[in-house]
Amino acid sequence: MSGDFRYLDCSMKAKLLTLLLASLLLPILSVAQVGSSVVQNLTVEVKPITKIAVTGNPGALFITDTQVGSDVMSVSDDNSKYSMVTNVDNMKIVASINNEMPTGTKLMVRLESSSGLSNGFVDVSNARSPVEVVSGLGKGSDLNQTITYTFAANASVGSINTDTRVVTLTLTN
Repeated sequence: MSGDFRYLDCSMKAKLLTLLLASLLLPILSVAQVGSSVVQNLTVEVKPITKIAVTGNPGALFITDTQVGSDVMSVSDDNSKYSMVTNVDNMKIVASINNEMPTGTKLMVRLESSSGLSNGFVDVSNARSPVEVVSGLGKGSDLNQTITYTFAANASVGSINTDTRVVTLTLTN
């Protein structure tokens, strides 16, 4: 007869059911915090933020004409913009290029800045290592600033086939 619950009377079944429910609810009740106030621990931190983004891409920089008597032919584009935000002082923007420009040509870049110091047109023709284009950036943002690219070639440079360069802008300290 041990283990056969069919033969227990109703009061014994009720007591057993109450004990079973209490044992199931005990872990839930012990986790719940009760009272007029409770305490929680919260950890907070602000990490260094350095973000830069560009919108738009410059158009193709094709030199198709020059003025008579000019030693340099050039074309510019200022159709792209950048925005940056940082919570770190003494930041700068540097530019690098994936491959050097052909002999007799130059690629220059200028980044406007309302919160830092633009270095004007900077030659990135051979900038496989980053060169500084904006300095003195502090905490805050610089939004919707113009990027101007100028491609120039000596008048003695012959025809050059269409080629592509990748310019990388980095917000760094």
